[in-house]
Amino acid sequence: MRIIIKKIAEFPSNFQSYFRDWISTFRAKVTVICLIGLSLVPLLTQNPYFLGIFTTFMIFTIFAASWDFLAGFVGQVSFGQAVFLGVSGYVTAYLIRYLSFPWWLSLVIGSIIAVIFGLIIGIPALRLKGPYLALGTLAMSLIMYQVFLMGSLATMWENAFGTNLFGAEGVSQITPISSDTVVEYFATFLIMSVSLLILTHITKSNVGTIFKAIRDDETGTSASGINTTKYKILAFMISGLFAGVAGGLFAMRFRGVNPGVFQPLYSFYAIIIAAMGGLATISGSAIGALIFVFLGEILRDTQDLSLLIFSIILILFIRFAEHGLLKPTLERIQELWDIVLGR
Repeated sequence: MRIIIKKIAEFPSNFQSYFRDWISTFRAKVTVICLIGLSLVPLLTQNPYFLGIFTTFMIFTIFAASWDFLAGFVGQVSFGQAVFLGVSGYVTAYLIRYLSFPWWLSLVIGSIIAVIFGLIIGIPALRLKGPYLALGTLAMSLIMYQVFLMGSLATMWENAFGTNLFGAEGVSQITPISSDTVVEYFATFLIMSVSLLILTHITKSNVGTIFKAIRDDETGTSASGINTTKYKILAFMISGLFAGVAGGLFAMRFRGVNPGVFQPLYSFYAIIIAAMGGLATISGSAIGALIFVFLGEILRDTQDLSLLIFSIILILFIRFAEHGLLKPTLERIQELWDIVLGR
């Protein structure tokens, strides 16, 4: 926790130096153009359906980026990212529905609880590596799913507090960020932009260098005198924080949350999105989420064939874009830009 506080205190000065170097790059210019384009979407259409799709895309971008940070930059492959999403979603939904907390405070508290779960998962996970870590985090996700699904706990909670939390129904009828879909869109857009900015800055900082050293050679990093245990726990907490942000936004976007959010399927969503955009990129999650969400909407009416079609498309992505779409896309855009400028 002291490390997190110290890094927050150092963030303004470090960020200014990083931003000056970053803004001069071609990648930065493309990123700014994309952000401007996203900010103009409500000017093109205020249809709640289309704005809702874009809002969902931004939520999944944060969620996938949180997994990409943990797996792509620290080498800790987790199949239990849904735990952070679900816990924060439940806390946020409960505070809004039953305690009438404002949405932003509920989101903050839910994200903090997700950080605590990151600590809880991170400590025992330190003894696991490779596929055993993935299976261990997957087991945690399944445990949480069964716990929140238990009808006996639902009865006990309702008798004690007079509210619903456990059970198949979950927590419903959640007040959204705003009844105005444009306001909800811009709030999510701002949170997504800040989240990606912070995650990217962390990966470029000195702490990020240690994270990548642990990913590439944990034994060598430990031998050099670095406490890898401390930094891996920190990585789980940071990942949990931003997955928690996505979970709170998810609950408000869909007006509720139920035990299904703990299913491994949601963890695999994050993996798929990050893989399509490109591992260890952070911003690549935006490309992956855009394809994932819009493709899901297109295939929604195909019923039983949708999963098959989606699986085939994913196989093609893996076959012809092994390292994701972000890097080759930026390379092609830069080549086109150089041709236009006559370089």
